[in-house]
Amino acid sequence: MKFRPRIPAATSDGGTYPLRVLAAALWATSSTLGVAAPVEPTGFDFFETRIRPVLVEQCYDCHNAEKKKGGLALDHRAGWERGGDSGAVIVVGKPEESLLIESLRHTDPDLKMPKKAPKLDERVIADFARWIAMGAPDPREAPVAKAAEHQRTWAETLAERKQWWCFQPVANPPPPTVRAAEWSAHPVDRFILAKLEAKGLTPAPMADAVTLARRLTFALTGLPPTPEEVAAFVAETRGSPESYENLVDRLLASPRFGERWGRH
Repeated sequence: MKFRPRIPAATSDGGTYPLRVLAAALWATSSTLGVAAPVEPTGFDFFETRIRPVLVEQCYDCHNAEKKKGGLALDHRAGWERGGDSGAVIVVGKPEESLLIESLRHTDPDLKMPKKAPKLDERVIADFARWIAMGAPDPREAPVAKAAEHQRTWAETLAERKQWWCFQPVANPPPPTVRAAEWSAHPVDRFILAKLEAKGLTPAPMADAVTLARRLTFALTGLPPTPEEVAAFVAETRGSPESYENLVDRLLASPRFGERWGRH
């Protein structure tokens, strides 16, 4: 049976419901059915998605820690907190009293930001006003580094990149000697175990058949195995050394294989 919301179109005295009442009923129904309204970012998320990209594109070239045009740096929090030659640019919590909003709106011909570019979209300006109203949250502790103390040459950069593992010639190094050699005879495991032992760590215990069946099935299909599938695998492990490989093959052949990854 399909659920159908009951939204009366008229009152008991023959009148019609106000539009706002119907809208509220529809909103409540959609909430009940799990239709979530889009969540607006807040705090640092709002800054990172709505404010920082505009600052990077429109403001950093002129207002940074090295080139403080008008005495103002906008590439870190302390910069706008100090303000510029004209004083404070942001009054936290009060966008209408903030010089930054006034300059973005181009209300003063002598105070326009960006200086030699069209006024920003009204929605962008509204985002800045909202950001200031919410307390101007800003996670930037340090200014953007415009130039490193030592400008590396291309030869130095290339020499470093040539050491990346993906550029190394294929080799076949012998497996290292490990203390807990009985843990695994596989050569790849020996490299892993050697790193663990060097840091004083020990491998996790081997998974039992039930745990292994769940891990494999979740990893390859995104769903848990059925009790029957688990029982069949447990029984198979008692009589077949290839039980693990057989389970992997069955999961790879399943129509469910890869669906969990596909959602990304």
